[in-house]
Amino acid sequence: MLSAWFPHRLWLSWRRRRLRRRARDISPLTRLLDSPLPDLSVPWEGLDYVVLDFETTGLDSREDRLLSVGWVTMKGPTIDLGTAHHQVIRPDMEIPEASAVIHCITDDHAAEGISEIEALESLLNVMAGRVLVAHNARFELAFLNAACRRHFGSAVAVPVIDTLHLARRSFERRHLAHGPGELRLDSLRQRYHLPRYHAHHALVDALGTAELFSALCQDRAGPGERLPASRLLKAL
Repeated sequence: MLSAWFPHRLWLSWRRRRLRRRARDISPLTRLLDSPLPDLSVPWEGLDYVVLDFETTGLDSREDRLLSVGWVTMKGPTIDLGTAHHQVIRPDMEIPEASAVIHCITDDHAAEGISEIEALESLLNVMAGRVLVAHNARFELAFLNAACRRHFGSAVAVPVIDTLHLARRSFERRHLAHGPGELRLDSLRQRYHLPRYHAHHALVDALGTAELFSALCQDRAGPGERLPASRLLKAL
């Protein structure tokens, strides 16, 4: 499985060097880009992960802003609840009413939050040396990269595992028909008999994704099977 990870590692290393040249000064982003990549040729149980979720003012990463961030780290299948972190972020725009209805973060609430750059600094420090996990990871990456470009002049490049992608592959391996609704976080958690949580809270969704990630990996590996982390990757 080393050969399966090697081309992706080369691509990530090349992309990191390009992004590093664009980045402004020394920052948490440059330290992340300079940090060693985790070795995804090893079994997935041996790696460190950070499971991430954002709430935002809307769906367009070019125009909308981060409203809250939640994350928790994992060592293989073990979730370290002591690292669970949630923070409301103060956006530089008014929060649309339709958005506030979903995540229950109002302008008054957001005004008490931290700045976007403070949130990024904490998150990027946690991400260094870890694999990023998210549900529908394209969304989180789009907003993360947009915010990093605003404040640091460049984007991130890290190994990414998308639980939505893992679940879709699980359906396809079993030749099971599935629609978009069955790939939602809450639907997949029900399928794996995980407890139901209130959605649209960044930390709750990060914890829910962490539990789903552990369940998906253990279902994929099977008893006694060695599952290299490289087989979980999705090119984004």
